Amino acid sequence: MFSRHNGLSESRCSSNNGSVPPRIFNCLLCQRAVVEDSIKELNDDCKNKYERSIPNAIPVNAYDKCNYVAKYDLASSQIQAIMKLDGRLDFNNLVKAVRISVDVEPVFGCHIIESKQLYWKRYEDIDNIEFCTIEETNNTDEAIQSFSESPMDMMKDPMVIVKLIRSDASDILGIKINHVCCDGAGAKEYIRLLSDIYSSIDSGDNSFSSDIRVSSMEDHKRLLDALSKCNPNTNWNPLSQIPLTTWRFPWRNLQTGDLGFSICKLPYGSLDTFNTYAKSKGASINDLILTAVYRAMFEIAKPPYGIPMDVPITIDLRKYLPDNKAEAIRNFSSGVTLKIDRRPNESFESTLSRVMIQTKDIKNRHPSYMTVKCLEIIEKIDFDPISSAFKALSQIINLATKNPYVNFNRCAITLSNVGFISRELLKFGQNTVTDAYILPPTVRAPGILLVASTYNGIISLAVGYYKPSVKKSDMDGLLNKIRDELIEGCSPIQ
Repeated sequence: MFSRHNGLSESRCSSNNGSVPPRIFNCLLCQRAVVEDSIKELNDDCKNKYERSIPNAIPVNAYDKCNYVAKYDLASSQIQAIMKLDGRLDFNNLVKAVRISVDVEPVFGCHIIESKQLYWKRYEDIDNIEFCTIEETNNTDEAIQSFSESPMDMMKDPMVIVKLIRSDASDILGIKINHVCCDGAGAKEYIRLLSDIYSSIDSGDNSFSSDIRVSSMEDHKRLLDALSKCNPNTNWNPLSQIPLTTWRFPWRNLQTGDLGFSICKLPYGSLDTFNTYAKSKGASINDLILTAVYRAMFEIAKPPYGIPMDVPITIDLRKYLPDNKAEAIRNFSSGVTLKIDRRPNESFESTLSRVMIQTKDIKNRHPSYMTVKCLEIIEKIDFDPISSAFKALSQIINLATKNPYVNFNRCAITLSNVGFISRELLKFGQNTVTDAYILPPTVRAPGILLVASTYNGIISLAVGYYKPSVKKSDMDGLLNKIRDELIEGCSPIQ
């Protein structure tokens, strides 16, 4: 059923010999530059050759499968990026760039088909799908909120949605990506891809060129090969890494509903201070943020002293590959759970030292090896039993929510630091992205998924929530406490 088209090594566009070249974007862009109305007006001959090189079906990997079950009212399953530009984009060129992007990365032009084994199927009417829209407004804050809080329909919407929010002052670009096909690191890849394609179209030099990128089991094999050479801990039990819901948190209930987001930006210049402090302690920025999360939760939840408390962190598995890059944009993340106990009158530096002991131990033991081995099992399991299990879990939560005697005030919090969205300023043609941040999928209570992202010298913290389940002030308070712990703990004067 599944097919992978690797293409040929030549980069020319032949019209007579029936070959299917993998690098024909120069030809495509030349034609798209003169298209004024729609993608449908592309030269049919070149277009048909290009489409024949895109597989109609792509296997769903275990990572995708694990995220797909979020559709049972467990999470919103959308990763979002908000980017502010210093000028105006050409909307027609943006539409063309988005359309090309779903050819370069075909999974974005697919939808999931449920069968014994899930698989991605290419949309047959892909040229009729509205991947990109524009909204003109006098209130950009309201438009951003409306865009970010609008849910992505996992079954009906395309895997990527791009919206240009235009005001008299400037343009803002919003991107939604379905977490079923892509993780945070993949979202960053897509942003850079879209930037490159748009810039090529905008310049008129048609310099953008790329192979069609389709993921396969090759990434999985390369990962296991790389991890097996790192003396992994093969006794590591991934089931022991399931975080306990032990932190106290002021939930109203466990209901889903309208989405909400809390965002906290650390002051400009803080990153330099954090880098200086981290270097002096032999720590990473992620160690600092994780320490601040623990200390903030110690303050909010006030767990008993000496009881280990769980905070899972995500791990980008691409970093273990020889070239640090997967075959295509995809889900390729794992996670581990740290366990740190609360201690009286402990300084930031002391908490950091305990966090570092665990993060270094994790790095040395490479627990992701066993997690990846377990994913091989998930890969082979039929979807029906997995679907039934998560449907049952969702029903149990729904029943608990409706029970007036259930007062659930515990939570599990996960940190996902996606790092730099781009180390250099992103350009869309002549326009520069001056500000950017990532919004995470919203996890149903009692879960909390906190995402940290960095761009243009500013670290942004963001968390999603379902409005019926918690007050916005409580989510804002959590982020503000983390911010304050970072600033005060890393200050040169303590």
